[in-house]
Amino acid sequence: MWPWEHVLFAYVFYSIYVHLRWQRGPLDAPTVALAVGSVIPDLIDKPLAWQFGVFESGYALAHSAFVAVPLAAAIYLIADRRGHGSVGAAYGVGHLFHIAGDVLPVSLAHGAFDLTPALWPFAGSPRPADRMTVSFFDGVYTLLSEYVSVLATLELTPVIALQIGSLIFGLVLWTHDGFPGPRLLIRWVRIGGRTAVHR
Repeated sequence: MWPWEHVLFAYVFYSIYVHLRWQRGPLDAPTVALAVGSVIPDLIDKPLAWQFGVFESGYALAHSAFVAVPLAAAIYLIADRRGHGSVGAAYGVGHLFHIAGDVLPVSLAHGAFDLTPALWPFAGSPRPADRMTVSFFDGVYTLLSEYVSVLATLELTPVIALQIGSLIFGLVLWTHDGFPGPRLLIRWVRIGGRTAVHR
C-alpha cells in the first residue's frame, strides 16, 4: 500500500469504531495521531533499509508485531496518563492497521494467510526486490513501476481492489466526517508562526 492508502485503510476502521462507540465522527487530534501511526513504519524501515542498508528489507523493526504491539501499548499508557488516551489509542490503531494493510496484500497475492511482513526478525522480506534496492528513491521508483504495470493491465486483482476500495471508502468516510485532522495542523502552523514572529 502507498502512504495515503495506509492512512485511509486505517481511517475506515477507526471511523466506523468511533461512530459505533460515540455516535460521532473522529476528532482532529486522534485523526492526526492515526495518520502518523499509519505511515510511521514505512518512514522508519524503508529509508533505513533502502538508503542506509541497516536492514535487508523495508519490512523490519517498525513493521514487526513484536515491536509494534508493545510500542502501541506504551504510547497509549503514556498518553492516557497525560489525559490524551484517545490520541494514544488512535496512534496504536494506525500503526497496527499499517501492519494489517501490509499483511493483507501479501496474503491475497499468495492465496494464503501470510504474516511474513510482521514477523521480523524471524522472517525475511516478502519482496525479494527489496534486497536489490540501492537507495530510497530507487525503492520508491521500483514500487511505483510495479504499481503502474499492474494498473496498465486493467485487471482488477484482489490486491488492487483492496487498494482502490480503501482509497474510495476512506475518502467517502473522511468527507462524511467533515475532514478531521487538517484543521488541527493548520492551527498548529498558525500558532507556530505567531510564536516565531514574537520571538
